Amino acid sequence: MKKTIIAVGGGSYGQLKTYPDGRQVQKTKDSIEIDKKMIKLTGKDHPKIVFIGAAHGDDESRFLVIKKYFSDDFGCEVKNLNLVDDSKRPSADEIKKIVLGADIIYVGGGNVTFLMNILKKTGVDNLLIQAYNQGIIMAGNSAGGCVWFEYYGNDEDDDFDGTFDTFKPKKALGLVHGYFEPHWNEKPEEGIDKDAVSRNAVQRMLARESKFGYGVDEGAAIMVQTDDNNNQTMTEIISKPGAKIYKLLPQNQQHINIGKSRE
Repeated sequence: MKKTIIAVGGGSYGQLKTYPDGRQVQKTKDSIEIDKKMIKLTGKDHPKIVFIGAAHGDDESRFLVIKKYFSDDFGCEVKNLNLVDDSKRPSADEIKKIVLGADIIYVGGGNVTFLMNILKKTGVDNLLIQAYNQGIIMAGNSAGGCVWFEYYGNDEDDDFDGTFDTFKPKKALGLVHGYFEPHWNEKPEEGIDKDAVSRNAVQRMLARESKFGYGVDEGAAIMVQTDDNNNQTMTEIISKPGAKIYKLLPQNQQHINIGKSRE
């Protein structure tokens, strides 16, 4: 049985952007080719997707965008799993039924540390690992991509003060080796502060910590598949023209282009 993780570097689902003058413009659907591949892997015409939006506080408006996107464009059955609000969270038995009954678990963006804390508090961290081992496709965008790897950055957390000395890796679920950095093409080349961790700062941090990682552009994804012998293969899936994935090594980056997929 092949196990699959699809970690997306970020991008829009086609939601509307409202300008101060009242104009509304629909954003480009940056990950549509990635999601097409993900849906195809289920082998089903109408797969069940469970969306976890805890990284952004279970924002209902975000879920509605996701639901419309996956139902309208792909014919999926989309269910929201609320975890943040105690009054909206299903029982432990119901959560288990929802997670293990999915064809795809899709984790949204936001703050990764907040997300990890909620997953641990509710026991969903262990359920996600169980679902992964049962062959359910695990996916996510931005913070939802970080969660599957060993490490992510603390740049949105209180223990980061905007200096290189406090920029450090934190542990995620560890299903994929290495560190995951989303929005790579949106990052400045140099410098570090509370609002902008640069590519150079990420690579310096990884060198200091003796770790490697991946920088993933918006509109690109890493698909990691594990076979019965625990051998992992990585495929680059590109949805947005020009988007890339980089393997981050001490002080340099290498574009990953083996096993490229665009369907």
